[in-house]
Amino acid sequence: MPHKVSFGGRIVMLGYGSVGQCVLPVIERHFDMPLNRITVLEDDDHTERFAPFAAQGMHYVRHQLTPGNLAATLDDHLAEGDLAINLTAGVDAIQIIDWCHDHGVLYVDTSLEPWADKYEDATLPDWERTHYDSHFRIRRVARERWANDGPTAIVTHGANPGIVNHFVKVALIEIAQRMKLIFDEPKSKAEWARLAHRTGTKVIHIAERDTQRSRLPKEPDEFVNTWSVLGYWGEAYYPAELGWGTHEKVMPPLGQHYTYGPGNCIYLQKPGGSTLVRSWVPKGGAIFGFVISHSESVTLSDYFTEWRDGKPIYRPTVHYAYHPSTDAIVSLREVMMHDWRPPLKTRIMQDDITDGIDELGVLLLGHGLGGLWYGSQLSIHQAREILPGQNATALQVCAGVISACVWAVENPRAGYREPEDLPYREILEIAADYLGPLASVPTDWTPLKERSAMFNEPYLDHTDPWQFTNFLVR
Repeated sequence: MPHKVSFGGRIVMLGYGSVGQCVLPVIERHFDMPLNRITVLEDDDHTERFAPFAAQGMHYVRHQLTPGNLAATLDDHLAEGDLAINLTAGVDAIQIIDWCHDHGVLYVDTSLEPWADKYEDATLPDWERTHYDSHFRIRRVARERWANDGPTAIVTHGANPGIVNHFVKVALIEIAQRMKLIFDEPKSKAEWARLAHRTGTKVIHIAERDTQRSRLPKEPDEFVNTWSVLGYWGEAYYPAELGWGTHEKVMPPLGQHYTYGPGNCIYLQKPGGSTLVRSWVPKGGAIFGFVISHSESVTLSDYFTEWRDGKPIYRPTVHYAYHPSTDAIVSLREVMMHDWRPPLKTRIMQDDITDGIDELGVLLLGHGLGGLWYGSQLSIHQAREILPGQNATALQVCAGVISACVWAVENPRAGYREPEDLPYREILEIAADYLGPLASVPTDWTPLKERSAMFNEPYLDHTDPWQFTNFLVR
């Protein structure tokens, strides 16, 4: 039976794209509440797709959120004790969270989005267009303005970031047990960092390969994806960024340190969508993945930093290594060929998908076992059995959203929370219904394995396979 809670407030979902369309039908599985207290608010027109929910009494409002009307719109639809689920792309999340805190509204999102024009604002310095900067700003707001026991606000809790952050803890426990380390389960940030250090984990990839494919051929200049086109384009256009490990010897080409905040990350002066690394997933094997800008690179690398006398003595390198669907790769390449101009024709693959899986997990490397991948291997067929009409990618994100919403309602005065601040076992117990098979797979893969001797690669470091230099595709 799904984990179900009683809720006396209203739920307002901001945004109704592929993820929102997946989350909405599962709300009644987990919330005991009248359905006429649920409202969807979005800019696009999905009236026809929403029609079955309108027949159940839910409300649908078409309205574009702008800096000028954001506060008034939230005033019209939300009040103390309600829950806001922010699934928008291109709407400033920090402004929404700040409003929710001041009005006693619970809050959950999947990404710290900026206003859409910030994606391609060439006047902004690169560092200001990163998730590191977003987390620095929201943490400062939370520290200076928000009460620790204020209304719960859970940020960046979809599939990744979100579910994968909890996967890392599961993987670390398994690695430590297989290494026969003597330890108690960590209860604090410092204890988790210490355990990661003891295992010797040097690198954490959010390693994903999406093989879902459509029966409809992709048209030229059509952007096809299995989730938000605007979200994917925006993240790919952001500078590549990664948590920077203490074992790293050499900065990558175009790499830059941050000069403020905890300094756990670096960024590259090039888009993540044109930055490739070697990685590995169990079914797909070795992959080339994009170093897409994502919050888990920021929060995981910060969470697993061990400090001594004010200096970091241990931190793993953490970043996304994303191999999207074939059509999404071609779509992104076309955008790049047009100097990153936003796409005009878009399509989210759903009912037209014929086969494939979204293999999404975390790959921990450099520890006493060598490598271990842990994650979800959800196929399109399994996704449709769980929730008809949805694809595997959206369902994995839905797992993170709905589990965070349930936890927020059960813990309404928990204040500001990032994924690492939540109890991973509780979250994964709720999310498991939507993740399909969960696999733990050891591997002896390294970025130096099976490299062709015919290519002269003088930048490789054969003394330490876990250097970022060895992963970067040049």
